[in-house]
Amino acid sequence: MPSSAPAYDKELTLAGSEVADAFRFAREEAQRTGSIHGVTIDAANNYLRVFRLNEVPDPNVKVFDVHHPLTKQFYTVQYGVSFYRGIELSAIGGQFSETCDDQTSLAFDPEGVIRCIEPVAARINNAHIKIIAGQRALTVAIEQFTGRVTVQ
Repeated sequence: MPSSAPAYDKELTLAGSEVADAFRFAREEAQRTGSIHGVTIDAANNYLRVFRLNEVPDPNVKVFDVHHPLTKQFYTVQYGVSFYRGIELSAIGGQFSETCDDQTSLAFDPEGVIRCIEPVAARINNAHIKIIAGQRALTVAIEQFTGRVTVQ
C-alpha cells in the first residue's frame, strides 16, 4: 500500500536527527577534550561542519579536523544532494545575550555551555536551526546552560 506521508518526511526526519547529532557530538567532544568544539552551518551552500577552536597560538580559528565517530571521515554533512535532495538548512537563529559577530557557528565550552565564536565569551540564551523540505520544516533547538538539543 502506498504511503500517505508527504514527500520528504523520512528525509526531513533523518536530516533533523543528523543536525541534532552533530551538535550533541560537538558538546560531548568539548566536555571530553576540555577544548571548545562547535558546528558551522553554511545555509548558502547547504552543509554543516563540526570544528574545534585552535586555542594556541591564534584563538578563535576554526579547525575542521574533527572526525565523525562512525565514518571516521571529517565531520561534514551536505544537504540538498543524494538522499537529502530537497532538504535545506536555515541560518542559525535564536536569542543572543550579547553581540555575536559570527552567527554561522555555535560552540560549546568544556562545561557544555553553548557560546558564540566571535567573541567566544558571548553567551547565547537559546539557538535554533530550521530544516526545510518543501512545505514542511523541523527545528533543532539548543538550550543555553544544559546544552540540551531537541528536534521539534
